Amino acid sequence: MVAYADSSIFEVSHLAGDLIPVEGSMEMMQNLQVIQPTWFFVYLFVLFGFFAWIRMYYGNILMQTIQASTNFQVATRMFKDNSLLQKQLDNILYSFYFLSVAFLLYLAETRLHLMPYGLSEGQLYLFNLLLLVGVFLTRIVLVNLSGFLFNRTRVFREYLYNVFIFNKLLGITILPLLLFMVYTTGLVQEIFYWLVLVTLSLIVAMRLIRGVVFSFKKDVLLFYIFLYLCALEIAPLALLYKWLEGIL
Repeated sequence: MVAYADSSIFEVSHLAGDLIPVEGSMEMMQNLQVIQPTWFFVYLFVLFGFFAWIRMYYGNILMQTIQASTNFQVATRMFKDNSLLQKQLDNILYSFYFLSVAFLLYLAETRLHLMPYGLSEGQLYLFNLLLLVGVFLTRIVLVNLSGFLFNRTRVFREYLYNVFIFNKLLGITILPLLLFMVYTTGLVQEIFYWLVLVTLSLIVAMRLIRGVVFSFKKDVLLFYIFLYLCALEIAPLALLYKWLEGIL
């Protein structure tokens, strides 16, 4: 029995190209299990299956949603259309955004050894998920309140719809990158982490550009845009940063 165990460890070391010392093989295998637990595979499998289902049943509307991120007219038409299928897809894609980005945050936190409130594993993932949902709902409340105060409720709702297009786009775009972030190592994994960072930066830039375009198309005063950015974008992010800085 002992000889069999030693042989198994030797085989693991041999398969790794003799890069893993025989005496450290078992410890290395345990570390690999911690870094890449089984639930990663199950979770990504479910996400890809979820997206395949979305693509199958909402294919045309999904393509319009992606086009709306680069075409303001398409976004305006979708907002005015407000069909039942469109509402269903919007809600589904918001859910997809939460699931994808919460997992992305979990991977980043694990890589950087960040554990808010000492949370780890499933608790840390759920914390990220609830945080994203909380920020999302808070923004909806604040934007609708601003629209009511300035007596421009419909304009502010349309602006929010345009902004949330990029949330949906982000959830879809990072899906294949998540797979490579999990199942690659070394330099290749580092490249995909940088690709995610570049993707996030591009989508944020697209969102800001859309905000400027929207303000001119809808004749919104620059004062309102400046006030919105300060009160509902920059200030909450600054408060969120300070809060996270205090718990990390």
